[in-house]
Amino acid sequence: MPSLTEADNDRTLDLRVGDTVEITLAENATTGYRWAIERIDSGIVEDGQATPNYPSGQPGSGGEVKFSFRRTSAGSGDVVLKYWRHFEGDASVTRRFRVRLESRS
Repeated sequence: MPSLTEADNDRTLDLRVGDTVEITLAENATTGYRWAIERIDSGIVEDGQATPNYPSGQPGSGGEVKFSFRRTSAGSGDVVLKYWRHFEGDASVTRRFRVRLESRS
């Protein structure tokens, strides 16, 4: 299973139908900023679980969140994530992460 980080932003990845990709991104939820799915091509990709990991457990400390996405059908599709404060709306988006998924036979 491919595992991507913020360094892989705007990457194109070849996946077979049924394959899963993990995306791990740093976040600090105590500031109100969290990663969220902005857009996925749902005919091509199925969104999975977002799993936060804050190892220190201390207020104000950062951590990471891991998303998993499964390839459901052939074709090209995008996964776009945004780093934002959901309670402030789209004007609060400070970063985006995008990966393009291509078919591999």
